Amino acid sequence: MGYYRSMDGKYAVVTGSTRGIGRSIAETLARHGCNVVITSRNAGECRETASRLAEENGVATLGLTCDVSSQTEVSSLFGHVASWCAGQMDVLVCNAGYPLQEEPWKTPLHETPQDKLDGWYLGVFRTDAMGSVYCTREALPLMIARGRGSILYVSSISALTGFQGAPYTVAKAGILGLMKDVAKEYGRYNIRANALALGNIRTPATWDLLDAETRELFAQQAALRRWGSPEEVGNAALFLASDDSGFITGHTLVVDGGMIGW
Repeated sequence: MGYYRSMDGKYAVVTGSTRGIGRSIAETLARHGCNVVITSRNAGECRETASRLAEENGVATLGLTCDVSSQTEVSSLFGHVASWCAGQMDVLVCNAGYPLQEEPWKTPLHETPQDKLDGWYLGVFRTDAMGSVYCTREALPLMIARGRGSILYVSSISALTGFQGAPYTVAKAGILGLMKDVAKEYGRYNIRANALALGNIRTPATWDLLDAETRELFAQQAALRRWGSPEEVGNAALFLASDDSGFITGHTLVVDGGMIGW
């Protein structure tokens, strides 16, 4: 199948992009002609994913390890990226997230042990929210210098409605606040910032934690009566990353199959 290569010649960094949603976003961008930097904490998976995308799509790729919760590692990452792309930073996708863990997900705030509060809440916040802050801070000077750029943040509908797993909700809501500020402050430089608020997307990180009954229950919560696919998220990300959404900024695109009422 031929694709409209709407991202030809552009460069993107996608954090947390060796698995699941991040990988699907990176694959979609590459399929449409974008040169992509693949990052995760696993060096082997970074190399494998970058090599595969380059081979399948005829684009340049770079696989680099990075723990986005570390400002030092993020700074080092973007130093390598800036050299590799000669300063052409077109797209940043802040997707890396803290692993979904059953105990902090299911424990209500009032039942959270005191000695777990910092670990659960700050652990998620450092990766999801501060990781986005660190990456955005490094990408902005490159985008400002070129007078253009698109930054995409991956959040969740729990940040809009509340659900459960407060450590995750707090971090995902923080991401949306960051997106709004970036859109407002950096629009003058032709830099756009938008977010995806995801519903139930069928990735191993979520699907494999649930029993059959819960999977079906979650499917029925959506108007479309099913889970979303990573590929559908990739297509939404492509739209917001590309010039097809050139007059859209400060927006949260809900990708949830109709879970949130309208």
